[in-house]
Formats: sequence, C-alpha cells, structure tokens
Amino acid sequence: MKFPFAALSGVLLLLASFSLTGCSSAKAEGGDKQTVEIQTSAICGTCKQTLEKAMDKTEGVTKSRLDLGNKVLTVEYDPELTDADAIRKAVTETGYDADGIPANPVAHDNLAECCQKDSGMH
Repeated sequence: MKFPFAALSGVLLLLASFSLTGCSSAKAEGGDKQTVEIQTSAICGTCKQTLEKAMDKTEGVTKSRLDLGNKVLTVEYDPELTDADAIRKAVTETGYDADGIPANPVAHDNLAECCQKDSGMH
C-alpha cells in the first residue's frame, strides 16, 4: 500500500496554519496591557477590599491595587476590552470618587459606614 504524501503535506500545512493562528490569537487576547492610576476617596481596609473586588469583576481589568497611603488605585487592563474612562466609571459605580468624578450617590450610601465620605472617618 502506498502512503499518500500529498495528503500528509496538506495535513501538515493545515496543522501549521492552526498553530500560527493560535499564537496570534493568544497574543491578541494577552496583548499589551495598559495601566491607569486613579485618585479615589477610599481610606480604609474595607475600601481596599471593596474596590479591588469590584475591579476583579470589571471586564478587561487584569490586576488592581489600592494604595491606602495616597488613595491611588492602580489598575492594569487590556485596552482591547476596556479603557481608563470605563474603569473610572466602575470606581464611581462602586461608590467612590475617581479622579474628581463624584461617586454614584446610591452606591456610596450602600458602602460600609467607615467608607462613606461624610462619616467623619475620612
């Protein structure tokens, strides 16, 4: 029985094509990340947990960290999925100010008392 080399070369070409496509697709999904620093009204450990948890649920965000010393939330994100303005909006919808944009009042009022700006703890 003769082995059909033409068929084998076609299969190899197809496999190579899938392999290359997979690499470029992975690069597109894990492409260049961007970072934004957002000045917040957060102040305590509860604020930190709340904001970082909210960022974990925000589409396109890959990592976040709130520095309680300066109230700056540093967010790494995929620019193909989100942008800095959408992240600021997510912060305000969580109940915190973001770069001078006021917090959503309903979300703010639903925060723990220690996290509310008018609680006297800020």
